[in-house]
Amino acid sequence: MGGGGFAQGTDPALEEFVLRHAAGAATRIGYIASASGFEPMGIARFHQRFNPHCAHTSAMPPGMQGAQATQWLQSLDAVFVGGGNTLRLLTQWREAGLDRLLLDAASQGLLLAGVSAGAMVWFEAGLSDALGTGLAPLHGLGLFRGSFCPHYDSEPQRQLALQTAIASGQLPSGLALDDGTAVLLDASGVRALCLTRPHSAAYYLHARQGRCLTRHLSAPA
Repeated sequence: MGGGGFAQGTDPALEEFVLRHAAGAATRIGYIASASGFEPMGIARFHQRFNPHCAHTSAMPPGMQGAQATQWLQSLDAVFVGGGNTLRLLTQWREAGLDRLLLDAASQGLLLAGVSAGAMVWFEAGLSDALGTGLAPLHGLGLFRGSFCPHYDSEPQRQLALQTAIASGQLPSGLALDDGTAVLLDASGVRALCLTRPHSAAYYLHARQGRCLTRHLSAPA
C-alpha cells in the first residue's frame, strides 16, 4: 500500500483488499509495529479495524524472536506491517532474525502486507529519510526485485527524488503507489490492483538513456 488505510482512518477498501486475498472472514492476521516504535494508538487502530472482520487479530510484542516468533507467524494467514521509520524496522528485524523468519514464512504461503515503510521493506530498495540526510536509497529485504516508493502523489519531493535516483541508476526500476492504492504481488509480478480514490494510481518507473520513464499500471485481465 502506498499510504492511507486504518492508521489514518481512510480508505477501508485497502484492508478489504488484504482480507479478500487472504482467507476472508476466516483470516487470522498479525500486526508488526516496529517502524512506529510499537506506538500504542496504531496497535489499537489495527485491532479496531480488523477485529470485526477476522477470525483472530494479534499484534507482535516488542522483542519477540526465535521460536516464539516462528510459532506466532505459523498461527497466522496474513501479517500487516505498519508505517514509520524504515531504518528502525530493518535494524530491529535483522538484529532479531525476523527478516529471515518473515521471508521463510512468505515462501510457505503467508500473505505479507504493509503500508509505506511496511511495504517498501519487502523490495530491494527504496528512498527513505530515516538516515537523517534527506531522501536517500535504503536497501530492503529483496523479497521482490526492484524498488518501491509510497506516497507518490502526496509527497512531490519524493516523486522528484525517485525519478532522479532511477534515471541516474542509484535505484533500480520499480513500483510507485499513490496514497489509497495497493497492489497484490507474487513471483510473477502484479496480480491485482486496488484504487480507492478518484485519482489514485500505480506506476512502473524505469530508466532509459539517462531518463526516467513512467507508465501507469492496470489490473491484469
